[in-house]
Amino acid sequence: MTPYEILTLLIGTTTAGILLVQAGLALKSLKADHERRKKQATFEFVQKIRPAWLEAKHAIEEKWGDEPLTSKELLEIDSDFQLLKLVRNLLGQLEHLSVGMNSGVFDKDLLYRMSGSQLISIYHRLHTYIDRAQKSSPKAYIEYQDLVKSFEDRRRTRPDASGNIVNS
Repeated sequence: MTPYEILTLLIGTTTAGILLVQAGLALKSLKADHERRKKQATFEFVQKIRPAWLEAKHAIEEKWGDEPLTSKELLEIDSDFQLLKLVRNLLGQLEHLSVGMNSGVFDKDLLYRMSGSQLISIYHRLHTYIDRAQKSSPKAYIEYQDLVKSFEDRRRTRPDASGNIVNS
């Protein structure tokens, strides 16, 4: 092998190595950007629906306190169009949020850290309404129910770092 061939081989190998490192760095950067966008989308969607759940929460608490709804209270909700609209709107938005969480579009850990306790609390307060809805439509609110069950399974006393952006 001539010195020229050795030099050409060395330059080619070095160039290939540099390209592989650059590709790896680019991939890491793309993953980090994806994670940031996923977290940002989660944060923005939660901020968008928070007024609906606060309005429904306050309306229910004002009327019946903070305990789970009873069958009698469900009848009162059915007869009050505004309250019924609030509850249905709240559960509809939470179902959409849950679909995004359960399908991986949104960041489940970030939601858990931001609002996990509230989502569990809302579910327990409205579970009689949800159960009744599922009698006539078995798939009603099942995404929300699954999300709450997964949050209950991972309850913890202090936040961990699993919601941090890993690839940056």
